[in-house]
Amino acid sequence: MTHGWGIASVGAVTPAGVGIPALVAALEDAAWHPQLGFEGNDAPDLAVARPAGFAAKHHIPPLVARRLDRAAGLLAVAAREAMAPLGSPPPWPGERVGVCAATWNAGTEALVEVLKAVFLAGPEEAPPAQFPSTVANAPASQLAILEKLGGPNLTFFEKQVGGLRALTEAGRLLAHRRADAVLACGVDEAQWLNAESYQRLGVLRRPGRPGMILAEGAATLVVTASPPSAPLARLLGGGSAGTPTPTHTYPSTAEALLAACRRALARAGMAAGEVELYTSMANGIPALAALESALVEQLFPAAPPAAVAISDRIGEGAFGSSLRAAVAALTLAGQVRPAWPLPTHLAERGFRLPESRPATALVAGVSGGGSAVALVLAAP
Repeated sequence: MTHGWGIASVGAVTPAGVGIPALVAALEDAAWHPQLGFEGNDAPDLAVARPAGFAAKHHIPPLVARRLDRAAGLLAVAAREAMAPLGSPPPWPGERVGVCAATWNAGTEALVEVLKAVFLAGPEEAPPAQFPSTVANAPASQLAILEKLGGPNLTFFEKQVGGLRALTEAGRLLAHRRADAVLACGVDEAQWLNAESYQRLGVLRRPGRPGMILAEGAATLVVTASPPSAPLARLLGGGSAGTPTPTHTYPSTAEALLAACRRALARAGMAAGEVELYTSMANGIPALAALESALVEQLFPAAPPAAVAISDRIGEGAFGSSLRAAVAALTLAGQVRPAWPLPTHLAERGFRLPESRPATALVAGVSGGGSAVALVLAAP
């Protein structure tokens, strides 16, 4: 990736609302916080950030929206937000446009409904309309059908780093000329049983107890070798590594994270000292803050770069990691200057919010189970 791939545009549905303008307004408001919890007076009190009042039928034809589950609807709207600036029809033939999606929990609600019917009434009562949505790759498949995209279609189920993996794979598909453009996406749905599981594990935020917020939403980055106009940013390189770790825990050391970052920097032809923006992976869980502290102490032993942090406020997940990459691209393009305070462990080490438009960015993450992925982006 010597010259990199262009990030032509981005689209998102977030707890701040639908579209990039809503996201930018929230990011530049230091006092903004998402509304947490599920709708309804009897809803469980769980740390989940959702797009308030979102319904896909308000943004795509209702007859189309009715056949999409929650996750597919979120992704369809985010993808249309990303494709809209590129014109209609898009600059590339549909059969040359691929989809690389990532999710942490897509299909949960449909699976719960199907299993409920099977266990309570019998297999013959399983709702056939729900069955196609019980698999994690349903949103990406529905998106390809809706937009008539015939390129490669992949879905990654890599927890918190899934969105970064999807971007890495998008670059690989372009490098091998399997597609002319790829929609790199992350999508997660808010589902009470899924959230309750994390609550019981003790990792969700509660009053007086640190923890993460689960994020519902979708983000799409259009990656291409031939952007129709000046791209927002360029994807210069990606790297990954892993540490054998139980699937429900973070690794005990930052070795894999450091290796992933160094590989991404090497593929981008850069040194760590050339990074001007670091996108924090902090999500409110103390164990991850400790890992990140160990990483940045080794990666930036002298003067740390500027930094932004969004996951500890807007939420975590595969969607969350896609959104971090999108925010990095928007910051490199000069379209946003995030104002949210940095986590304490970064502020104490000299990191600061960006005061000017950076030229390069490092986006890294690690998932439960030990998978680490890092990306290097640059201004166009």
